[in-house]
Amino acid sequence: MTETETGLDRVSPRWDRRERHRLRIEGEPAAVIQAAEDLTWGEVPKFRRIMVIAGLGRVPFRKDRQVVTMFLDNDFRILHRSDDELVIGGIQRISRKQPIAPMGDDPATEFRDFDRPSHLLTCFNFRYQDGVLVTETRVRATSSRARRLFAVYWLVIRAGSGLIRRIWLRGVRRRMAATAS
Repeated sequence: MTETETGLDRVSPRWDRRERHRLRIEGEPAAVIQAAEDLTWGEVPKFRRIMVIAGLGRVPFRKDRQVVTMFLDNDFRILHRSDDELVIGGIQRISRKQPIAPMGDDPATEFRDFDRPSHLLTCFNFRYQDGVLVTETRVRATSSRARRLFAVYWLVIRAGSGLIRRIWLRGVRRRMAATAS
């Protein structure tokens, strides 16, 4: 990686849609990234309520479980981890019959190089630099049909997605403040 290239840049060099949010947080890089990874549903009750509503109550979001596990339990994988960045991603097929394409032993490379049609590559990161925690979400469609379908979906969910990311960032800041006291 170059000095300005991030793990997210390396696993997702191209995208069709992206969204970025940032928040100033005090702490050491590794501790802030660990706080983002360890944050539990109990620490972000508004986020939890949104997800319960979106899932029509079918999926339990236990207060003691890490938020990240929602993704990892659904075949998303950690694509990059360093002291100042965590990247998580998954490959979703536009089909209810096979929603997530599993990745093997080298998920970062598989994710970056994946090109089978009718899929969405979704990834997000938490990156801490110069006292600011940034989370960015990137989505790439592997076919024009997938791109069109996702564009409609993105119009519907983008505002909610941004709200969720801001709630997650504030939860990390509260977690860091609690550990500093």
